[in-house]
Amino acid sequence: MSNFLVDSTIWIEFFKGNNKAVIDLVLPLIDKDKIYFNGIILSELLVGANNEKEFALIKNNFTGFKLLETDNTIFEKASEIGFRLRRAGITIPLTDLIIAAHCIHHDLTIITADPHFKLVKKQIKLKLKFLK
Repeated sequence: MSNFLVDSTIWIEFFKGNNKAVIDLVLPLIDKDKIYFNGIILSELLVGANNEKEFALIKNNFTGFKLLETDNTIFEKASEIGFRLRRAGITIPLTDLIIAAHCIHHDLTIITADPHFKLVKKQIKLKLKFLK
């Protein structure tokens, strides 16, 4: 089984607890220790917390997952991806470029509901599991 980077769009649904498909997908990955994240994803979730209790809950839940460091290699890869996309007439946020760079560099499948990653996949080899 592959390793996965779960995007903030999926974590939001997971923490709401209403989307059975998301829960059924993510829980086994948690149990099998297959989830990675980066600082961008955690920051997106923490910024969106509704109160201190939710902030702490989100922060504490990520301590068991594998954190990907964002070094110069990742920034260079993100820049390369962004350059290639822009030349094809596609512009996506730098945050998504960095997330895509992590996935490519670490051979991770991204699980997301963000359509930006579909655009990336059309131009760059990216392992993608897209949920609506």
